[in-house]
Amino acid sequence: MRGVCTLLLLLCGSTCLLASVIPKEQILGAVKDFQQSGHAADAGDFTHQASLDEHGRFHLLWKFDSETITFEAHVQTTGYIGLGFSPNGGMTGSDVIIGWVKDGQAFITDRFAEGYFEPRLDAHQDVELLSGYENGTHTVLRFRRKLRPCDTAEDREITEDTQRVIWSFNDLDPLENSLAGQNGPHVLYHGSNRGSKSIILLQKNPPTLDIQDSNILSFELTSSNVLVPAKETTYWCNTVRLPILDRKHHIVKIEPIIQPGHEALFHHAVVYQCKLGQVPPMLDGGHECYHPNMPEEWNHCKSIMTAWAVGGKGFTYPNHVGFSLGTDDDPDYVMLEMHYDNPDRISGERDSSGLRFYYTPIVRMYDAGVLDVGVNTYATHVIPPRAESFDTTGFCLGLDQYLQELGSPIKVFASMPHAHLAGTAVRTKLVRNGVFQSYVGRDETYDFDLQEIRLLDPEVIVQEGDLLITECTYKTTDRTQATLGGLGSREEMCMNFIQYYPKIKLSICYTGLDINQQAPFFGVYYADWYYPFPIHYPASMVNQTLIDVINQHPWTNEEAERFEQYVRNTQVFSYCEPASVNNYQLIDQPADPTMPDDNSVSIPGC
Repeated sequence: MRGVCTLLLLLCGSTCLLASVIPKEQILGAVKDFQQSGHAADAGDFTHQASLDEHGRFHLLWKFDSETITFEAHVQTTGYIGLGFSPNGGMTGSDVIIGWVKDGQAFITDRFAEGYFEPRLDAHQDVELLSGYENGTHTVLRFRRKLRPCDTAEDREITEDTQRVIWSFNDLDPLENSLAGQNGPHVLYHGSNRGSKSIILLQKNPPTLDIQDSNILSFELTSSNVLVPAKETTYWCNTVRLPILDRKHHIVKIEPIIQPGHEALFHHAVVYQCKLGQVPPMLDGGHECYHPNMPEEWNHCKSIMTAWAVGGKGFTYPNHVGFSLGTDDDPDYVMLEMHYDNPDRISGERDSSGLRFYYTPIVRMYDAGVLDVGVNTYATHVIPPRAESFDTTGFCLGLDQYLQELGSPIKVFASMPHAHLAGTAVRTKLVRNGVFQSYVGRDETYDFDLQEIRLLDPEVIVQEGDLLITECTYKTTDRTQATLGGLGSREEMCMNFIQYYPKIKLSICYTGLDINQQAPFFGVYYADWYYPFPIHYPASMVNQTLIDVINQHPWTNEEAERFEQYVRNTQVFSYCEPASVNNYQLIDQPADPTMPDDNSVSIPGC
């Protein structure tokens, strides 16, 4: 067929699965004939799809239920295709599926990659081949596997976390070799036909919205040809007048506007509502945020309207919820905060990116709110270097007052976890009477470059007396100095933007870490509260700063673990917006909640 030796069904034995030849028109999800240039696949009965490479050569469709996930791969090759689930985007430790069509018959193998060489066959073949065919240019394979496999040693569980999906293909099918019984048909090296992509495979689909409907209006908030400074991190702000409306409207969809070529430069945006009744200064072109010369009035724009971050495709509100505009309780002005990530310090770049909002006079049942929970972003948030895993914890302690005023619980319908480059996991726990209830947003394999707003299914009810605990995990094995909380991409954050209804006035609910609570770990008993924390006591250290002492500490992974436990037992301060009388008062951290035993849950069918 392509000048390679014929693979006999006998060769496979029990090591691969065979699908009988099925006419194309009978295959569910079959696609129209591909041209050599490659066309997007017909989604058919699939609910999700993505191109895994930038040239559109490897297109993946999928759908899932509570126990299984079904894939259909459309790949521009007549050789084998490979799809894998990786712990970090590389091959080592990856759960790999390799399939091909040979002489009208489809084959698939379940494999495990122990390194950067040919993946070996799994002891248990847990991938079910449903169908497959080739046309003149493409191979199409449909297959299914369990979300939670029986073979937990070699097959990775597919969860709602970000998945590092790896892919490959070759123009030749696998070859027969003497190791077929142990390693299956020999898979030739894929060369440059490989890559990885972060995908949230188990993402709930947003509701459909017809933006051509005459009742759907739109407006844009964008930078105005901003000259992006030639430095690693820039936060750029400006204030904007919202549309003048004669009655209540609801925002129902938000999507990014990314200037072509600036997909990496425009990292995230936050829109803050300005103080009710205030007319803030509006500067031509805007101004750098958090700068001494920034207009003082801009500091009163604090209530979060929405947030977007790199990798996000936009967000459509559920059909029963919208964000209110046009009432006496809705501000007329907002501040757009743009984060530009420019690690190469490129000069001369001008940007007009931003956000587009769709809104309607047909109001929904509930007004949405956004609550930012986590750890206060300041340099007192200290993360040691050389740590394989370091956890930081923040608490939302200011909810009860607002839930009492509301007179009912709130329901959380979406979340967007947020950390920076060292972040590997972000999770927010709902705790009731000291017992864990559910996650209010969670990603155990967080990717800085994929920060989607995720719909929660089911919605999470938060009631008076509940506690929200946000935890972030960091990995700093490649760093030699401490990482501090801050705005820059190599500084850190720990937060989760949760969206809920009905709306309350609370918009930020953090705890912060006090530097003098942490200082005794380093033999320091009093330091100035402001960075870099000059030391006042003991007298032998008064010519040093606490940051110097932290960076000179003999850090190891074990020492980072000891510091983590030390910090978890210090006092923290509460910080809320609107400001609370308890802001900046030191309090004991709540105890860790009682958690369920995940190992006690059996795997269905195993």
